[in-house]
Amino acid sequence: MSTTTTPASTESFKSPFGRRLEPHLALSKSAKGAACVQLIKDVLAAPGVVVFGELLDMPNVVDLKNNPDHERYHRLLEIFSYGTYQDYLQNKATLPEITKVQRMKLQQLSIVTLSERAHAIPYSDLLTYLEIDNVRQLEDLIMDAIYQNMINASLDQKLKQVEIHSAMGRDLRPGQAQVMLKVLEDWTKTSEALLQALNAKMAQVHENYQKEKLDKEQFETDLERIKKEAASGSGKHRKGASGPHMMDTDVIDQHMYQSAEYMGEYERMNYGAGKRAGKRVTHRG
Repeated sequence: MSTTTTPASTESFKSPFGRRLEPHLALSKSAKGAACVQLIKDVLAAPGVVVFGELLDMPNVVDLKNNPDHERYHRLLEIFSYGTYQDYLQNKATLPEITKVQRMKLQQLSIVTLSERAHAIPYSDLLTYLEIDNVRQLEDLIMDAIYQNMINASLDQKLKQVEIHSAMGRDLRPGQAQVMLKVLEDWTKTSEALLQALNAKMAQVHENYQKEKLDKEQFETDLERIKKEAASGSGKHRKGASGPHMMDTDVIDQHMYQSAEYMGEYERMNYGAGKRAGKRVTHRG
């Protein structure tokens, strides 16, 4: 029995955050002008919708940049896509007023961005950056972000800081993709150079190992040969003791005892022994 597999749809690879945006993407295909502005307001307030990159690329949304009356809503959507609460405050005079729900969402997205720079963020820094009045409101904001899976974090009330273990991925700023690609390209080149160096080192180690192996084999061969030669030479010495190459020990003794040096030494030894005994010893020729 044969089975047929179908390629997985690209939709199945989207994150839960991306799937929550899908209904709004469908509406943006027909919403133009004021209707598209209202769509942006709804998206920025929609629970659980925290990524907006695909919406920014929709043709009707892009057209808002060319309309002086609606252009500021496009810039507001950009800030929610990859900006922070401070970006909004710095451009507040030229941007639409945001609601309490929208402000809370932008503050939470700002925490996600800040987690890229530090995993432990003091409460005091967040209170200032997000313009929150007290710690209780800040902790409620963080707990809600945890509940929505925007961050995985824990609150350290003793040290008065939030420790962020992981965070969702936000939309990329314009040009940020090229920067990331350049970083990855440099990393790839460094990895390739390191791999080449490791391969060269491994080749050198292997070459040294083979050389040492051959030297050891040669040494063992030479040692075995020397052992055999030594054993063979020892046998010849024992077997050929009366052979032509061996000197007669009697002849050696005869020559030694008849030498003048030996006779002189013999006389001195006998003279000394007799003197100690109290009598003179005469040498008999």
